[in-house]
Amino acid sequence: MERKQGVVVEATDDFGLVLRTTREAAGRTLRDVADVTKLGVRVLDALEKNQMDRLPPGIFRRAVVRAYAKEIGLDPEVTLLAFLARHPDHLPPPGRHVGPLADPPLKMTRTSGMSPPLILGLIVAALVLLFVIGSLWRTA
Repeated sequence: MERKQGVVVEATDDFGLVLRTTREAAGRTLRDVADVTKLGVRVLDALEKNQMDRLPPGIFRRAVVRAYAKEIGLDPEVTLLAFLARHPDHLPPPGRHVGPLADPPLKMTRTSGMSPPLILGLIVAALVLLFVIGSLWRTA
């Protein structure tokens, strides 16, 4: 439970009403919040009306709740937990990572025993040799 601007966020029957009341108490319009969060007014309106079928699925739904909460002055993580208590999803609990977070870095493997400086040296030597042969060819 989190108290901000006199509003308690918890798993209530009308979670959207709590969000709307908090937003209005902050003197913000849906358009204000939409412009800052880059979320659509329709999406935010659906959130305030508890119309989950109009929200994006999965992790995107969680991102909408976090962004909206942050913009109206609520703790995003506390608000998300309260939201999930009312509208659970099939994803792992917030803050708990399941599986790899990113692909492991690729390991560089050498296909030959030559090092990059050696290869560069051989290229330079070949260019010098071609220059010398070209100069001799013109004078002959």
